[in-house]
Amino acid sequence: MKVSVIGLGKMGLLHAGIVNSLPDARVASVCETDFFLSTAAKALLPKEIAVYRNVDKMILEENPDAIYVTTPIDTHVSIINDAFRAKSNLNMFVEKPLTSSYNEAKVACEVASRSSGISMVGFQRRFSPIFQKAKDLLTENTVGDPVFFRSYFLSSDVLREGSGWRSKKGSGGVLLDSAPHLLDALIWFFGEPTSVMGVRKKIYSSSVDDYVHALFSYGSGLQGCMDVCWSVSSYRLPEVLIQIYGKNGILTVTDDFVKVSSGQRNSSGGGTRVYNRQFFQVSTPFLLTDPEYTLEDAAFLEAARTQVPPDSNFFQAAKVNALVDRILVNAT
Repeated sequence: MKVSVIGLGKMGLLHAGIVNSLPDARVASVCETDFFLSTAAKALLPKEIAVYRNVDKMILEENPDAIYVTTPIDTHVSIINDAFRAKSNLNMFVEKPLTSSYNEAKVACEVASRSSGISMVGFQRRFSPIFQKAKDLLTENTVGDPVFFRSYFLSSDVLREGSGWRSKKGSGGVLLDSAPHLLDALIWFFGEPTSVMGVRKKIYSSSVDDYVHALFSYGSGLQGCMDVCWSVSSYRLPEVLIQIYGKNGILTVTDDFVKVSSGQRNSSGGGTRVYNRQFFQVSTPFLLTDPEYTLEDAAFLEAARTQVPPDSNFFQAAKVNALVDRILVNAT
């Protein structure tokens, strides 16, 4: 399969490396509008990979089977439009979130609905065996009916005034940059909430929020909360947690483990069970990073081959944008 990558930042390079490690797939071209990065790409990338600075031109000349969009969030909707206009049956992967707002997400979905290709958004925790196990345990009602949950996404990306691109207005703040992975997992686990309230706070940034707290209520009676902050010191790597309190126990999931705690100790599985990352046997052709990224890319390319829409398509991803907008509207 012939693949093109748009955007040569961290995620663009990661996906390019993964694609080239998978069978029957290769990166044939890349597009980068930044002059310095495109010049460096021409000098450093293998000569068989063509380098462009215009999306339309790359798609028309290279005719890729699939593209990866890994550019800043506020560029996504225009690139989606341009790419599908250049090739209507293109298969497209977009790094999370889909767009900057729900209105833009609806435009992206409308454009994709007119395409005969496959669309997918990069919510890699759907491909994490740990989060898949947590989803299975919830489906099996292991801890009983959920009563409430707490969740967070914490990192130390912004710890001073004006620290990098994240603190600038175009980033969308912590809610649009960091929260979508967590919000997608919450929608995957519980569906969309019926009501939302929130609190927003600037800590170091002057243009965007560094911290957001949100409260969710569901038609089932379930309630939960989310804290997202990129200004917590000592988090070299982002940390995600969802802890679900059910009538019969507690289910906790992080990127490293799933834990089920039950107050009923008996031979049928009471007490505490922990499924660490090492518990899951995951095989990938070449390990560049956490295996869920490779599993995600393999799933996208397989969906492109079979033309079977994946669960994390544009329409599902638009629900995350809708929830982000609801939090912003209802937060003080």
